[in-house]
Amino acid sequence: MLVLRAPGSEYEVEAVRKPRVWTWDTCAQTNGGLDPEERLNRALTIASAAPKARNFRAIVSFTGDVVTLSVEENGISVIRDRPLLTDAESKSTLDDLATVDLEPSEVGDLRQTWRNYKSSGYSAFNALFGPIGKALISNDPNESVEFRFDMERMQFQRRFALPLELIALVANDRPDGFLCNLRPMARSASNIKRRPANSDHRPHILFVDAGAAEGEFSILGKEGISLRSLPSIRNSTDAQRERLEDLRDDGLCTLEQLTLEDFNECCEARGLKKARSFRDALQSRLCRPVDGDKPVDILHFAGHGISQHQSETRLILPPAPARPGEGAGEVDLLEVRELAEWLPESVRVVFLAACQTASISSAEHLHLAKGCSLVGFRWKVVAKRIPEFVSGFYDAHLRERKSVAGAYRAGCQRAQLPEDPAWVSAVALAAD
Repeated sequence: MLVLRAPGSEYEVEAVRKPRVWTWDTCAQTNGGLDPEERLNRALTIASAAPKARNFRAIVSFTGDVVTLSVEENGISVIRDRPLLTDAESKSTLDDLATVDLEPSEVGDLRQTWRNYKSSGYSAFNALFGPIGKALISNDPNESVEFRFDMERMQFQRRFALPLELIALVANDRPDGFLCNLRPMARSASNIKRRPANSDHRPHILFVDAGAAEGEFSILGKEGISLRSLPSIRNSTDAQRERLEDLRDDGLCTLEQLTLEDFNECCEARGLKKARSFRDALQSRLCRPVDGDKPVDILHFAGHGISQHQSETRLILPPAPARPGEGAGEVDLLEVRELAEWLPESVRVVFLAACQTASISSAEHLHLAKGCSLVGFRWKVVAKRIPEFVSGFYDAHLRERKSVAGAYRAGCQRAQLPEDPAWVSAVALAAD
C-alpha cells in the first residue's frame, strides 16, 4: 500500500504501525535529482520488500488534565502529542479507576480476583486509548513495542494508583493478557535526570538481607496504634540471594550482602567501630564507605515492607541485638525517605523486594528525588514467589542487557502463575 501524504494531514497509528506502508509526501522537494516517477518507483520497491525489524516506543504523557500519545520508531518521532481522553466519560472512567482497591483478599475465589483485574484493565485500555488501542499492541514478529507512561511531578499523587500494568485487550477472568506481560512497560517521571542504560560497566549489587526481621511492631493507623506481627521470610531472601550469586559467578555483576553480622565482621577485620543495629550498618555502608568498598550500582532490599495510605512506606529491619537479660525488641521501621537520603549518586536501580513498596512515597523519594529506576510491589505478595520475579528481572537486565522496562516484563513472565497474582503486583519506574 502506498500512502500519498498531503501537507497538513496526520499520521494515523495504523499507518505508522503497518510494516508495508510507505508514506510519501506529495509536495516534497525532489532529492538527488529524482523526478516524481523515479521516486514513486523507489517507494514501491521499498514498500514491496520484506519488512525489517521495527522498534517502537509508545509514550503516554500525563500533563495536568491533558493526556497525549507520542510514538517513536528507532528513536525518531512519528506521532507527536496526539490527544487522548478527549471526552468527559473517558476522563471520568480513568479517574474512578485510580480509587479502586484491587488488592486481592487473602481468602475467596481467585477467579473473581482475575475477573476484577481484567475488568479494570479493559476499562483503562478503552478509556485511555479508544479505537487506536488495538493498533498499538501488535503481534507482528518484526515489531517490538515498549510502553512508557510519563507523569509530571504534580500528577504522581493523582495518577500513580492507576492500574496501568493491568491494561488488557479483553475482559475475562483469565490470568493472562495484561500489558505488563505482553510488552515491555514502565512508568516514569517527566523531566527527571535519565540514567544510562546497561553499559559495559559490571554493576555492583548491594543485597540488603532483612529477611530475618520477625516479631511484633506497633504502627499508627486510622484507628490509633495497632500491633502487628511478621513471620520470618528467610527462605525467600535466601533464594533471592542465590539467584544473584549465580549472576555473580557468571561474571555479570559483583555482589555484596549486608546484614548486621556481615557488616560487623568486616569492621572487625578492618579495625573499625562496629554498628549497633541493622539501621546503623546500612546507613554507614551507604553514607560512609571506606577504602575497599565498591560503589553501589543496584540496591536490592529483600524483606518486609508496609505502606500507610500510600503516603508513607517503611522497610522493616531486624531489631537491634538484645542486651543480656532483655527480651528481643520490636523490629525497626525504616522510612523510604530516610533510605533515599542515604543513597550515593552511583545507585541507578533500587529493587524493593517487599510488600507494598510500589507506593507514591517510594516513587517520590527514590524516583523523583534521586532519579533512580525503581521496582517494587503494590500489594501484599506471597514471599515464595518473589524469587522467580527477581530471577526473571535480573536475567533480562544483566544477561540480556535489556532496559528496566524489558526486564520488568521478563520478571512478570517468569513469575506468572494462574494460582498466584503476585506478579501483577509489581510496578517499575524507569530512569533509563
